Amino acid sequence: MVMNKILLFGCMVILLVIAGCTTTSTDTNKTLPASPVPTPSDTVVSTPLLPMNATVVLGTGEKQFNASVDSFEIDTPTEPGKQTITIYVAVKNTGTVPVQLVWFSRLTDVSGKIYGGIGISHGGTGARSGLIYPNITEAARDYVVVPGADFAQLSRGAILDVYFVEKKPDTDVISMVPDYHIRWAIDPAVIA
Repeated sequence: MVMNKILLFGCMVILLVIAGCTTTSTDTNKTLPASPVPTPSDTVVSTPLLPMNATVVLGTGEKQFNASVDSFEIDTPTEPGKQTITIYVAVKNTGTVPVQLVWFSRLTDVSGKIYGGIGISHGGTGARSGLIYPNITEAARDYVVVPGADFAQLSRGAILDVYFVEKKPDTDVISMVPDYHIRWAIDPAVIA
């Protein structure tokens, strides 16, 4: 009986944390793409799938910021059989104190194959913003390496998961446990 109460309380705390950490923009004109979008079972847990043009409000109070997908670039291959996809995510500090972030990008294609992720994207270091002051926007570069044979699958539509970690002052150690997790549906032919 006591164990059931503890489990129930733990679940309620987790749901409250999830509900309080992420809110979406109130723009009602945004719709999900009509094309097929992958839904791998490991990413369908609790983070909603947002349209590519959605802006998300993260954080609270003095440490609040907006995040949105800025752009994608397809780099010229430097290694045979591998393709690098550059991803820019824009962050605008809407709080009252400077914030510094690290984020990791992960792409999932329509067949469910996953590329990048925490500790993998950008050679394992993720995208790193500078110190973003209030009312300033910064777009940092992250990238994911995809086998050349799988690259065409991503042009049919994809899911971009971005895991944000707040960089703590006076340390270069980055937590591999994200503070925020956002999922965007990437429209077909954006990655082509």
